[in-house]
Amino acid sequence: MLSLLRRKAIIPSLLFGLMQLNFAAPSAADAAIEQQRNQFLQLEKRAKSGNLQVTDPELAALRNYPLYPYLEYNRIVALGSAISEAELKRFRAQFPDSHLDRLIRSRLMDNLIRQGRWQTFASYYLELNSPSDTEQCLYARSLYRKGDEQAAYEMGRALWVVGRSQDKACDPLFTEMRAEGELTSALALERVLNALDTNRSSLATYAKRFITDPGLENIARDAFAIYRNPEKVVQLSRGMRGELQARLQNIAVQRAYRQDRERAYKLIVDLGELYNLSEENVKLLGRVGIRIAKELEPKDRPRLALLDPNYASGELTEWRIRLALLEQDWPAVAKLITHLPSELQQDSRWLYWAAIAAERTGREADFSPILQERSFYGFIAAELQQQPFQLNQQSPVYTSAVLEPLRQSKQMARIRELVALDRYTVARSEWNAWIDTLDPQQRQAAARLMAEVGWHQMGILAAAYEGFWNDMVLRFPEAFVDHFTRESEARSIDPLWSMAVSRQESALFPWARSPVGARGLMQLMPGTAKQTAQREKIPYRGGHELYEAHKNIRLGTAYLAQMYEQFDGSRTYATAAYNAGPHRVTRWREGREDLPLDIFIELIPFDETRTYVQNVLSFRVIYAQLRGEPRTLFSDQERRRLVLASR
Repeated sequence: MLSLLRRKAIIPSLLFGLMQLNFAAPSAADAAIEQQRNQFLQLEKRAKSGNLQVTDPELAALRNYPLYPYLEYNRIVALGSAISEAELKRFRAQFPDSHLDRLIRSRLMDNLIRQGRWQTFASYYLELNSPSDTEQCLYARSLYRKGDEQAAYEMGRALWVVGRSQDKACDPLFTEMRAEGELTSALALERVLNALDTNRSSLATYAKRFITDPGLENIARDAFAIYRNPEKVVQLSRGMRGELQARLQNIAVQRAYRQDRERAYKLIVDLGELYNLSEENVKLLGRVGIRIAKELEPKDRPRLALLDPNYASGELTEWRIRLALLEQDWPAVAKLITHLPSELQQDSRWLYWAAIAAERTGREADFSPILQERSFYGFIAAELQQQPFQLNQQSPVYTSAVLEPLRQSKQMARIRELVALDRYTVARSEWNAWIDTLDPQQRQAAARLMAEVGWHQMGILAAAYEGFWNDMVLRFPEAFVDHFTRESEARSIDPLWSMAVSRQESALFPWARSPVGARGLMQLMPGTAKQTAQREKIPYRGGHELYEAHKNIRLGTAYLAQMYEQFDGSRTYATAAYNAGPHRVTRWREGREDLPLDIFIELIPFDETRTYVQNVLSFRVIYAQLRGEPRTLFSDQERRRLVLASR
């Protein structure tokens, strides 16, 4: 297959022709759009402050600018309580292809409630695709005012019974329902159980006040008893069956788990055959067992067998297999794989380990089911069998007849301008509204166009959301190639490895920021960046520089090279360290230095890091194949450390 993906293929020309930005000298058109951009920014400030009128000549001068609808939107929003139906209707007539009318509608609906115009509010509510709980409460109140009490109460029951407090906008509806006897004992018990499920005991106590039925009062009393003392559920379970038994057990085990995983483990074991294997209880059993399994202690294997003797939890069975891998107990690995749900047995991960276990127990290893897969395990199998990697690529080549209407659309023009202004969140809203109007082929073509504006992340995300898994051009664009090449080669590491890290970390998005504060293309923490800059004598002025592509790549490749050196030239360990920290990788290897490398990867206790390592190693191979510059998945040194390296 390698010969099939040489440079004679169409892929390189697509990658470099379609995806590079145009760096030609600025044209008159560029100068004109830049002037409009500056005028837009000035008028936007006026619009937001309420100092822009629809009759202002400056506004009319930007009528043909792509972001003109945003000026009108901000002008209308600034009206506040004066936003009227007429304003919304005029905006919709003027900009029928804009999603901003939804935001104006939301403000208008708030005004309609304040004005007591309930039925007009209701007419706009019916346009909503996913109304919030508060909007549902308000609509139910509009139904009540119209005289449709039963429809209002039906909505109210579903809103009241949830295990959390609702917005105060719901209070008048609930008050009316209480007065009419609609908050029944059965409904109140359901809310008690839902509240205890979510650890909201105060809300459960409030809901218990509405239970008047003696039998249901006893159930509520039992629920509170096991919430306070989870072990009481063992005795109570003997007299129960069905859904109620399952729910009370779930409350008890969750409560125990929040305090101590061992307490939850013992509780499930003590319940034994009484433990109700409802869907939620199986998930909870799995969570308890996996938490124990991730300690990677061989002594826990029989304990987990006692916890789940019937292999009810597929996820826990996966971790039982991993513990058997830790001890290289191949007969147990083979047996446990047969107890996985059928869909997991067919996953490339467990097909790979089933083949390894077969070979280790004297049978023939059959990798044929995964040799054609574009996956980490498919790639390992191919490397072991000295077979070419398979990309299974299906990257359409679009004609101008398909691309040009999309390229010239108003939506694309707005996205182009928003990206130019670094307003990616708003641009994503534009994208989401646009693709709702496109067919699947147009969506895939539109995703390709995101590379033209340098927004590779959106193309990558679109491929995932829309299921364009085999469009390798879309999923693996080449971006910032010069930076990755220069900085990586300066540190004697593979540029495609650095690019694969960035592809996994940020989807090649320079402005990415994680919930914990990692920033930029290679998702560096400011502290790590500072230390790396000092160590490598790289000028660095602070975290804001991490959003600059060249600086982020320079620091990121320097840190990656540091990990590579620290872990003796192993890309696998270095990749894990880049994600989880070198101290964790050192701890995971401690006492297991001789563990085969493929088993080490499988045993990484952080799900995120395990997936990260597998993706980065695979992405490097994919980039190499697309370029016609084949790489192996592992270095010679690493390959010698695989389970079947001695074959």
